[in-house]
Amino acid sequence: MAPARGMDGNTQVTPEVETLQPTRTPLRAHLRNPRVRLGLAIGLGLLILLGLFRFLADRAAYVSTSDARIAADMIAVSTDISGKITSQRVSVGDMVKTGDVLYTIDDREAAYTLAEFEAEANRLRAEIAREEARIGLASSKAGSEVAARRAGTQSASASVEAARSNLETAQRDYDRTQGLFDRGLVPQSALDQSRNALDTARQGLLRAEADRDSARAEQRTASIQGEEVRLIELDLGVLRASLQQAEARVDAQRVVLEQHTIRAPIDGVIDELFYDTGEHSLRGFRVALMHDPDAVWVSANIKETDIRKIETGADVRVKADSHPGTKITGTVTKIHNATLGESALMPNPNANGVFTKITQRITVRIDLDDPGLRLRPGTMVTVRIRKQPSKTSA
Repeated sequence: MAPARGMDGNTQVTPEVETLQPTRTPLRAHLRNPRVRLGLAIGLGLLILLGLFRFLADRAAYVSTSDARIAADMIAVSTDISGKITSQRVSVGDMVKTGDVLYTIDDREAAYTLAEFEAEANRLRAEIAREEARIGLASSKAGSEVAARRAGTQSASASVEAARSNLETAQRDYDRTQGLFDRGLVPQSALDQSRNALDTARQGLLRAEADRDSARAEQRTASIQGEEVRLIELDLGVLRASLQQAEARVDAQRVVLEQHTIRAPIDGVIDELFYDTGEHSLRGFRVALMHDPDAVWVSANIKETDIRKIETGADVRVKADSHPGTKITGTVTKIHNATLGESALMPNPNANGVFTKITQRITVRIDLDDPGLRLRPGTMVTVRIRKQPSKTSA
């Protein structure tokens, strides 16, 4: 109920309001009581002591830092060729598998070049098949010719031996007839007939020897034709080498054609896309950025004064700013051997002589026990690493 106002404008307190005011009096009276105030002060002091105890106990058991973030292997997908982007198959945030197509680049020129190389390889294959057929025919013909000429040579040699035998017989007949003629036992006609047979035998031997020489020459000619087969085989070797070169060009061009299709190198999520359809990509420039969300870890920067208290295998408690209230645990798996300042692109050697001592930090890698939790690279976390007991030398 609102307070009533009198005719003079002053507020008048109604009886109902007067009954409410005494209810606040006991609380104020209790707060003014020295015993109550002492009890509250003691309770507050105990809470502060308890908090201080827990803080000191935590500091004694853990090394804590807020200079930590989620890290991952960020894969920069780049192109091996330059060309016009003809299609973009994915969007930022898409999950992809290894081999999924991200972009396609205009590949018409590469396809025409591949067709040209394949045609050249097919032409060489046809020439090789033709030369192989020629070798078969030439080998068969040369073999038959050589065999025939060898048989002719052997026959001519036999004819020479027969003619020589006939000449020896005719010579003996002539010598015997000459002796009989000298003793007057045979007429002149018999001697002339014997001399004619001897001359005929000589001519027969000369003719047989000439035939034998001709047969030997023809045999050598047939052997030379066999050497022609060897020449064809040498030409065939050149063609086969040219075919290998052409097939290598075909394989290389197929690689170039495949490079016009940009595929995902890993299973992961697309973080960035740097080209749109219709733009011209440049060789060696990255076209996409991606990472594997199941392979993230924590990169924590620990003070050099605390690094001696940490060892690999230490248990870690992680608090992610993006997942408040989620219990995340991990294990220290790697401790770097150099500070962040030493690995910086532009280290400060302090050449001006002005020195300010700053506590350096060393990076520690922490692998998470539950990597399936979708933590995004770059997000901040707080880590508490359990200290390892100090090792005393024996």
